[in-house]
Amino acid sequence: MNPLHPLLAFSLLLPLCRHSMASDAAPTAIPAPKPEAPRQAIEQFLGLTAIWMLEMEWTHAYANKTPKAEDFRNAMLAAGLQQCPADFQEAWLRQTARPGRNYAAPVLRKYGVRLKDLRERLQGKLFKINPRVHPPIPLYDEDEQIPRMDPRTCGDPKAILEALAALRAQIMGLTPGQLARARQSIERVMLEFTLAYMETAICMDTAGIRESQVRELFASIRTEGCPEDFRRAWQHDLPFFLKGRFTGLELTLSAVCKKYGADEQELFLKVRRKMKEWDIQPPTPQTQDAFRRDMREIRENMLGGR
Repeated sequence: MNPLHPLLAFSLLLPLCRHSMASDAAPTAIPAPKPEAPRQAIEQFLGLTAIWMLEMEWTHAYANKTPKAEDFRNAMLAAGLQQCPADFQEAWLRQTARPGRNYAAPVLRKYGVRLKDLRERLQGKLFKINPRVHPPIPLYDEDEQIPRMDPRTCGDPKAILEALAALRAQIMGLTPGQLARARQSIERVMLEFTLAYMETAICMDTAGIRESQVRELFASIRTEGCPEDFRRAWQHDLPFFLKGRFTGLELTLSAVCKKYGADEQELFLKVRRKMKEWDIQPPTPQTQDAFRRDMREIRENMLGGR
């Protein structure tokens, strides 16, 4: 097994920033949800972020791979930042631009968040889930010395991943079964989204596509049965999607997918594989109608019976 990269301290646990596309007028901002207690929201955010970092590390170790920089960036975004107080959000986003500067430290002190205490609580919960695994939780206060970690002493990688999944559910206040059902409902919606996105994006690059046609693709996607925060994020992001805007700092859906463990990249690759199996070629302006018929057949094939 490859040794794990050194676990990142708090000052390097940074959310992923997406680049915004050129601009239509931005839709109305998402209504603010009822705020949780600030300390609780911050601790949940940091706990989930730390778990994502560990899962990324140990998934690669289990597959005998070395994480890439992109893997770290993806793992650094844990859901729940919107639930945190505004001053923590601002400090965290400033920190993304200057990774070596711990802008969040004074905000953590303000709300009484001690990373050592949070780390020890998470380690205690993990011990109760499985006492045979003990990967170090990468949350350290500024005045702490980060210990060296020997992955050979942390336990079986597969058992670690199973315990981390159970810990994530516990932090979110869910049973593992509830978390699995939430993830499945989100993955169903995101598969539909990915199919609509692929068709829209490809057509935008050829003969173009009318907003009414894009609206038709997305109108059939139903989010009933998904968690409330996912449905709220969907309603916020939908106006952007209808204008062909699928990236940008203003979008919120990816963060919620991560929170529940839904793998957007895997769904994207799944659609790409299906298109390759069916020999769907990028269209020209002359063949775009035929391409859209092919995509409709793929959509029916992949979504039928779900």
